[in-house]
Amino acid sequence: MTEIVNLRRVRKRLAREKDARKAEENRALFGRTRGERLKSEAESSRLTRELDGAKLDSRDSASDASMKNSICTVDDT
Repeated sequence: MTEIVNLRRVRKRLAREKDARKAEENRALFGRTRGERLKSEAESSRLTRELDGAKLDSRDSASDASMKNSICTVDDT
Protein backbone atom coordinates (compact mmCIF):
# COMPACT_ATOMS: atom_id res chain seq x y z
CA MET A 1 0.00 0.00 0.00
CA THR A 2 1.04 3.54 -0.59
CA GLU A 3 1.04 6.19 2.04
CA ILE A 4 -1.56 8.94 1.78
CA VAL A 5 0.07 12.35 1.85
CA ASN A 6 -1.62 15.67 2.56
CA LEU A 7 -0.18 18.01 -0.10
CA ARG A 8 -0.92 21.14 1.93
CA ARG A 9 1.19 19.81 4.82
CA VAL A 10 3.99 18.82 2.47
CA ARG A 11 4.04 22.28 0.88
CA LYS A 12 4.10 23.94 4.29
CA ARG A 13 6.92 21.65 5.46
CA LEU A 14 8.97 22.40 2.35
CA ALA A 15 8.37 26.14 2.80
CA ARG A 16 9.54 25.93 6.43
CA GLU A 17 12.67 24.06 5.39
CA LYS A 18 13.40 26.63 2.70
CA ASP A 19 12.94 29.47 5.21
CA ALA A 20 15.22 27.69 7.68
CA ARG A 21 17.97 27.37 5.04
CA LYS A 22 17.62 31.07 4.15
CA ALA A 23 17.79 32.01 7.84
CA GLU A 24 20.96 29.95 8.26
CA GLU A 25 22.58 31.73 5.30
CA ASN A 26 21.61 35.12 6.70
CA ARG A 27 23.03 34.26 10.12
CA ALA A 28 26.30 33.35 8.46
CA LEU A 29 26.40 36.57 6.41
CA PHE A 30 24.98 39.12 8.80
CA GLY A 31 25.39 37.52 12.20
CA ARG A 32 28.54 39.35 13.21
CA THR A 33 28.76 42.11 15.79
CA ARG A 34 29.74 45.64 14.82
CA GLY A 35 33.18 45.17 16.38
CA GLU A 36 33.82 42.01 14.39
CA ARG A 37 32.78 43.74 11.15
CA LEU A 38 35.00 46.76 11.84
CA LYS A 39 37.92 44.52 12.75
CA SER A 40 37.66 42.48 9.54
CA GLU A 41 37.27 45.64 7.43
CA ALA A 42 40.35 47.19 9.07
CA GLU A 43 42.33 43.98 8.49
CA SER A 44 41.25 43.89 4.86
CA SER A 45 42.23 47.50 4.22
CA ARG A 46 45.57 46.97 6.00
CA LEU A 47 46.35 43.97 3.80
CA THR A 48 45.38 45.91 0.68
CA ARG A 49 47.65 48.82 1.64
CA GLU A 50 50.49 46.43 2.45
CA LEU A 51 50.19 44.63 -0.88
CA ASP A 52 49.88 47.85 -2.86
CA GLY A 53 52.98 49.20 -1.17
CA ALA A 54 54.97 46.11 -2.13
CA LYS A 55 54.02 46.15 -5.81
CA LEU A 56 56.68 46.74 -8.40
CA ASP A 57 55.58 48.96 -11.22
CA SER A 58 56.42 47.36 -14.55
CA ARG A 59 56.92 50.75 -16.20
CA ASP A 60 59.57 51.68 -13.63
CA SER A 61 61.34 48.37 -14.15
CA ALA A 62 61.43 48.88 -17.92
CA SER A 63 62.77 52.41 -17.61
CA ASP A 64 65.43 51.24 -15.11
CA ALA A 65 66.56 48.56 -17.54
CA SER A 66 66.80 51.03 -20.41
CA MET A 67 68.75 53.44 -18.20
CA LYS A 68 71.19 50.67 -17.30
CA ASN A 69 71.66 49.83 -20.97
CA SER A 70 72.29 53.46 -21.87
CA ILE A 71 74.78 53.81 -19.02
CA CYS A 72 76.62 50.72 -20.18
CA THR A 73 76.85 52.01 -23.73
CA VAL A 74 78.14 55.35 -22.44
CA ASP A 75 80.81 53.63 -20.37
CA ASP A 76 81.91 51.53 -23.37
CA THR A 77 82.69 54.53 -25.55
